[in-house]
Amino acid sequence: MPTIAYNALDDHLNRATAAAWPTVTLICGEEMLCKKAYEAVLDTLIPQADRTLGVETFDGGEDTIGGVLSSMNTYALLSNAKVVVLHDARLFYSAKARQGLQEKMAQAAQSGDMKKASRPFLNLMALSGLTVEDLGTPALRNKVVDDVDGEPAPWFSQLMDYCRENGLRIPDKRDDADLLKAAMEKGFPDGHRLVITTDFVDRRKALFKAIDETGLVVDCTVPKGDTRADRIAQDAVMKATMDAALAQAGKRMAMDARRRLMQWTGFDLRTLSGNLEKLISFVGDRKTITDADVTAVLQRTRKDPIFEFTNAVADRDLSTILFFMKSLLDDGMHPLQLMAAVANQIRRLLLAKDFIERDRGRSWSARMTFPQFKTGPFNAVLADDGASATLIEAWDSILNPPADGKKRKKAASSDLVLAKNPKSPFPVFQTLKKADSFSLEALISAIINLSETDIRLKSTGQDPRMLLEAFLIGLCRRKNE
Repeated sequence: MPTIAYNALDDHLNRATAAAWPTVTLICGEEMLCKKAYEAVLDTLIPQADRTLGVETFDGGEDTIGGVLSSMNTYALLSNAKVVVLHDARLFYSAKARQGLQEKMAQAAQSGDMKKASRPFLNLMALSGLTVEDLGTPALRNKVVDDVDGEPAPWFSQLMDYCRENGLRIPDKRDDADLLKAAMEKGFPDGHRLVITTDFVDRRKALFKAIDETGLVVDCTVPKGDTRADRIAQDAVMKATMDAALAQAGKRMAMDARRRLMQWTGFDLRTLSGNLEKLISFVGDRKTITDADVTAVLQRTRKDPIFEFTNAVADRDLSTILFFMKSLLDDGMHPLQLMAAVANQIRRLLLAKDFIERDRGRSWSARMTFPQFKTGPFNAVLADDGASATLIEAWDSILNPPADGKKRKKAASSDLVLAKNPKSPFPVFQTLKKADSFSLEALISAIINLSETDIRLKSTGQDPRMLLEAFLIGLCRRKNE
């Protein structure tokens, strides 16, 4: 059966019946979307009145797959229908899940929700094969949390204390996927259904492919990246979540209020839903929620991604730069991390400006639209990147000749290219547009000033925040250059 996207599930449920429902259902992806999908599937499979005896729930972090399979093969007391639920399964994890678990852990911990942060932390420890004692070794600890100046993030010790005080343990590192796959092939009693929920899946796993073939996969994933397409997808999910909550409450929301709520919350559906509940209660019998209501009731909880800050740097928008700089530093980001982000942005602008200078208007123009750019000028960028890569490889072969009788190792890929992803021209277009507002001299001067600021930051007792702020103010003062 083909995978169903979360926003197509309602249509599927309208056509489906419990009798024809597949034996195994996997619901994976964004937590709040998974919860909504799970409730809709359960409503189809078993009546509310039968759930006390007809539904048995297991925890993927605590219970064994043996217990789940035993329940699947045990008949319900008073009916033929039975639903076994395995929540937060780790069956589909692989090394690819590490980054997602780290982000989920950090986001929850930074907002002070140690309970929510503990589950991805413990799963990450199990996936990495680590013990609590291993966290005393920086190299091993970095598999779980990034260090800043040799120390973990400030919230990490609070998370450890929470796990210790609540007796939480690291799940056993085991792979039960083969056991479940074998049980699926053998078959379960008629009328018995298994519903699995999880946050991350590796679609290459044999178990996932087996469920996709013979069962049903409800895909609740939402891209978490910072690309334009990712943000459009995130905004669409947030708008749908808001529309559903408002319709249920019989409320409307002014457009400026919607924009502010989304900006203040960011892509966090749990917080977004909680904020909507507060606003609906606040307005009482009034039908429309206004921007004034949002500012009166809520606080900004969004954790600003670094790209918002670096985009403001590229635009030389000082007020926005200082706003995001303060927000990121207050959230625990180290000034050196912001310095590195600024350096990367300026280097990228310098690469773009160099291309513009050498191109001399043959392919690039600041007045062109994106459709015009991707049909012709983008190919010129790719060709220029290719020529640079060839030159770098030639230099590398001179500087690092192969040993006698040995084949020369392939040179490492260089980051001195504009189109790091040849299939994604829009970020390149945006970078060229921003670089066009700088002079080459201004960017070179910025690199020099940044280097001097970096030295002062690392070798003097001056306030890092003040040093970084002074550099950014100087960059913006040269806006006409």
